[in-house]
Amino acid sequence: MDIIVQGTGEITVKPNKITLLFDFRTKDKIYKNVLKNGVENVETYLNLLIKLGFSKEQVKTRSFKVSEDRIYNEKTRKYISDGFLYTQNARLEFDYDMDKLSELMEKTSKISNPPSYKIDFSVKDDKKLEEELLANAYKEAEFQAKAIAKACGKTKTITCKKVSFEPFDEKLNSETRYEGMAKMAASFDRSVSESVQHIFIPEDIKAKTTIYCLFEVC
Repeated sequence: MDIIVQGTGEITVKPNKITLLFDFRTKDKIYKNVLKNGVENVETYLNLLIKLGFSKEQVKTRSFKVSEDRIYNEKTRKYISDGFLYTQNARLEFDYDMDKLSELMEKTSKISNPPSYKIDFSVKDDKKLEEELLANAYKEAEFQAKAIAKACGKTKTITCKKVSFEPFDEKLNSETRYEGMAKMAASFDRSVSESVQHIFIPEDIKAKTTIYCLFEVC
């Protein structure tokens, strides 16, 4: 007698990685000016990150664009040119460290034309976590197979003949999000920075994986 069952492993873990997604935006009437100023703004921020202990290699550019900016004219009911817009999106990842995060937020608020950003909390690739999830999933599958076998009057030997599982590529991100807008924090001082470390605690992450097992019951 063969039994096919699905086993699911679930674990609740605390975030151990912080990811910041930056959005740099610069506008100007002249193309060469917007390109020059946009690059300078990004370089200024990179220098700030270096002073905070990061490296340029940690900041990965996700997209870059210089385009004509257009606005809608209510009188003519047409879109008209309104100069040019420089946009660059970048990504920075580092180990979970609220001290470093709060310092970065504080320093960002003090510069001119800072990038807007979003903060995500997640879990780094972890083989031990993967092993624990798969082990829990197998235990559940085995429990179900034994229960089914017992219900069918088969109480002797149960052997797993085959296991199939989905690749461990699920995005493990906390539901907690934080979005900092450019120019939002002219009043972001050290007291606020210190408060971030105590009250801004990300939600735990629920990791889950599923396997499918074929058991032979004698």
